[in-house]
Amino acid sequence: MGYGIMPYAVDVNVLRSPHKYAADPDDFLAWIQDRHCTDDEWEAGPTRQALRELFYGEPHTGTEGHTYGYALKALCSTFGSLRDNGSWYPFGSGWPETVRNALADVGVKFDPEDLMYSGPPVPLPSIDDFPVIGHVLRDELRPTFEALNAADLSPIGDRQVVEAITELHGWMRHCVENDYDLVCFYH
Repeated sequence: MGYGIMPYAVDVNVLRSPHKYAADPDDFLAWIQDRHCTDDEWEAGPTRQALRELFYGEPHTGTEGHTYGYALKALCSTFGSLRDNGSWYPFGSGWPETVRNALADVGVKFDPEDLMYSGPPVPLPSIDDFPVIGHVLRDELRPTFEALNAADLSPIGDRQVVEAITELHGWMRHCVENDYDLVCFYH
C-alpha cells in the first residue's frame, strides 16, 4: 500500500454551495451522509457534522480538520467524477518531481505537486495530516492542456512517466471539454 492522488473532475462552484444544486437539500444531504459518513471523528472519513456544514456553507465547528477534508472528498465524489489514476496511485515520494522534470524537458510548465499542495478550493479548517488537498481551476488547466496537446513525449525514455503524463493529460482533457475544475486528494 502507498500514497497517491485521487483526482476529481468537478465544478468548484457547486462545491461552494452544494445545497443549491439539490431539489430537496435535506433529503439529498441525508443520502450523502449515509453513503460517506462515520460518527467517529478520529476515523479517516467525514463526520455528519462536517459534511452538513460544508453542504450548507455553515461555519466550521469541528476541531478535526481531516473530517472536513474527507467531507469535501465526499462532495467531489457526489457532484463530480473520479478520474483514472493508475499511474498516480500509489507512487513513491519522488514521483511528482520526476514527472515535473519530464514535462519541463518537453516544454510543458506544470508542477504535479500543485495537485497535492495548492490547497482546497473552498475554505476548510487546518488539516494536520491527511488528506492533503490541491486543485487547479478550469481556466488554469487550459494552457497546460494545450501545451500537452502540442508536446512531443517521444524524447521521454521512461514508459511509466509517459503513461503518467498521458493520464494527467486525460484528466485535463475531461475537465476542459466538460467545463470542470480538477480537485485532488493525496493520501
